[in-house]
Amino acid sequence: MSDYRIAKLRCPVEVTLANGRRLDGDVFVQSAARFHDGPEEPLDLLNDDDPFLPLAASTGVVYLVQKAQIAVVGVALPAADAPVEAGVVGMRVECTLIDGSAHIGSVFPELRADRPRLVDFLNDTPLSFLPLFTSAQLRLVNRVHIAYVRPVS
Repeated sequence: MSDYRIAKLRCPVEVTLANGRRLDGDVFVQSAARFHDGPEEPLDLLNDDDPFLPLAASTGVVYLVQKAQIAVVGVALPAADAPVEAGVVGMRVECTLIDGSAHIGSVFPELRADRPRLVDFLNDTPLSFLPLFTSAQLRLVNRVHIAYVRPVS
């Protein structure tokens, strides 16, 4: 590591853009997160203030992707069940994007007792990308690309 370079970790992701194009590769995260224990996660990277993020494709090409054009990012499920361990109750939802694609999974909102509804979570969260836990992966869904969300059983 030099004085001018910050060591980062590579994290594999599947990026689906607003136009439907898919880019698979790695994003670069810090080895220590600012707001939680452990390394930075793709969710932290997507929800920071920077409008672009570098994505290293498996071909070696590096794309500087504008976050506003990202519809969904798929990442591996976390090793630990952090929402479950924190006692947060999950809500099973179907999230339909403006392109018509539907994503079914669970969200784990930290709700106030006086605002316990799904609509309260969607309206109150400061996150640009919402974590949606499916059985196969964690999908980080860009709120501006959501057409509607509905609870499912």
